[in-house]
Amino acid sequence: MAWALALQICGGLLAAVAASGPHHLDILVTGTEEEDGTHTYFMIAKLDEFVVANYRSDTQEVRPTQQWVKQAVGSDYMQELTHRFQRYEKGSKVHIKSWMNLYNHTAGLHVEQVHVGCSLRGDVLGDQKFQYAYDGEDFINFDIQQQTWVAAVPVAFAQKLRWESHKTWTQYVQWYLKEKCQQTLKSLLQEGKAILAQRVSPKVSVSRRDAPDGSTTLSCHVRDFYPRPIHVSWVQEGGEILLETFTGGILPTANNTFYKWTSLELGPASAMHHYACRVEHSSLPEPSLNWGIAESGYAPASTKS
Repeated sequence: MAWALALQICGGLLAAVAASGPHHLDILVTGTEEEDGTHTYFMIAKLDEFVVANYRSDTQEVRPTQQWVKQAVGSDYMQELTHRFQRYEKGSKVHIKSWMNLYNHTAGLHVEQVHVGCSLRGDVLGDQKFQYAYDGEDFINFDIQQQTWVAAVPVAFAQKLRWESHKTWTQYVQWYLKEKCQQTLKSLLQEGKAILAQRVSPKVSVSRRDAPDGSTTLSCHVRDFYPRPIHVSWVQEGGEILLETFTGGILPTANNTFYKWTSLELGPASAMHHYACRVEHSSLPEPSLNWGIAESGYAPASTKS
C-alpha cells in the first residue's frame, strides 16, 4: 500500500539523519538580574542534544554530567572553564546593567542570553555562532566571515564599538570559534561515540477523553526516546493517514531522552472507528502502531505495522 511505503521511506530517512550528523556543540547561557539586584547565572553545554556540562551560580563550578566528558576535555580544561565562567558571571551582571542604561530601563527583571556553538560534518566545519540577546531579543553577534561584531539593534552599536576598540575579547572569540570549539567538539565526539550511537525505543501510550457533545479526543504520549528525530502521526483503521489536531514540540527530559505528544479530535460520527498512533523512530525496526478508539471499551494491544 502507498501509505506503508511512505512509512518505510520516512523510517529510513530518520535513521539516516540520526547517523549522518552534522554534530553540534552548543553552549547556552542565561544571566538574570532581578528587581532587588539578585543576579543568577546558568550555563549548559550540549553535544547534539546530550547535556555534557553545566555551571550554576550556587555551585560556582563547571561540572561534567558524565565521567567520559571530563576524560574527553581533560581536568585542566575543566578547571580553566570554571575560572572563566566565574568571570563571565561577573561580566554578565555588568552587561545587563550597561544594557539597561542603553534602553533607559531603570527597574524590573532583565535577562542576558548567550549562544555559542559550532558544528562538524565529518571533518568539515559548519555553522559557527557567538550571539547575545537582551530580554529575549537579538542584541549583538559576531560575524566570523567578516571578523566583526554586528549590532542587531541600534542601541547595541555602543557595545560593538567597545568590543572592537578593546581587542582582547574579540581576539578570544575569533580563536574560540576557529580552533577551540571544533577541537572540543572532536574530542567529545571521539570519547562519546558510544553514547551518541545509542538508540532508546520510545514508550507510547494512548488515552481518550469524552466530551458532553459526543466528541472524543485521543492523545498519544511518546516518552523516553533517543535520538531526537521522530515522526508521530495518526492512522485510521484501513490505512488512511490523518492529520493531528494538536501537537507539541519535541521536549528534552532529565535523563537525556525526549518526549512528544499529539492529539486527535473526533466528532460523534467518527466514534465507531479505530485509530492508531503511529510512531517512527531510528530505534524501531519498523513503525509501531499503538491503538486507541473513540468507542468505549476497545483498546487493542500495541502492534507493529
